[in-house]
Amino acid sequence: MVKKLVFIIALFLVNINVFALSYQGCDYASISKLKSIVNNVNLTTDYYEENGDIYYRLTLNNIVEEIYFVDEYTGKEYTYSNTNNGEITISGYNITSGKYKFYSNINSCRGTYLGTKYYKFPTYNIYYNDPICSDIPEYSLCQKWVNKLYSYQTFTQLVNEYKENLNKPITSDDQSTYKKDIFEIISEFYIKYYYYILGAIILICLTIIIIKERKDKFNL
Repeated sequence: MVKKLVFIIALFLVNINVFALSYQGCDYASISKLKSIVNNVNLTTDYYEENGDIYYRLTLNNIVEEIYFVDEYTGKEYTYSNTNNGEITISGYNITSGKYKFYSNINSCRGTYLGTKYYKFPTYNIYYNDPICSDIPEYSLCQKWVNKLYSYQTFTQLVNEYKENLNKPITSDDQSTYKKDIFEIISEFYIKYYYYILGAIILICLTIIIIKERKDKFNL
């Protein structure tokens, strides 16, 4: 009975050891190394114009033979053979964001998920060269990249409103009619002449003390 129990325990420990050292056909050390490689993959974005439209491209580097990735946007798979010494540029994007999912390319555990890289493209302002922006290039809606792209009608409306506010003359009604009350005037005067006031108070107090002491002497 004792031998059977020892055998079962030993078998259980062996199974735990095998499970701990392997993951979908690859040992954990290899998977950990592959995940570090994925973390080291760099993404850079760029844009180009084609037939009046703006498209984006992504460049990835540090790709190695042991990994591959899938573009969620197109569903296309890329391996090291698609790269130039570990670097690849993918063009034709007209979306705002997306992601690449990376997997193991080692035969014994090919397809094991390793991580995800996200990308996001800035919003290109197709109106930034519009003549309406010629005299206000500093205005946010006249910049090359914007947070939000409006319709042309809304864009021109907002730009014209901005210009009207810039050119609006300042009238007496626009100027501040605020008047300081007596407390604020006294406070500002006190802050400005604090040391003089403090000195005067000390001098007055000393004078009062001296006078009081002299009176006390005469009373004696």
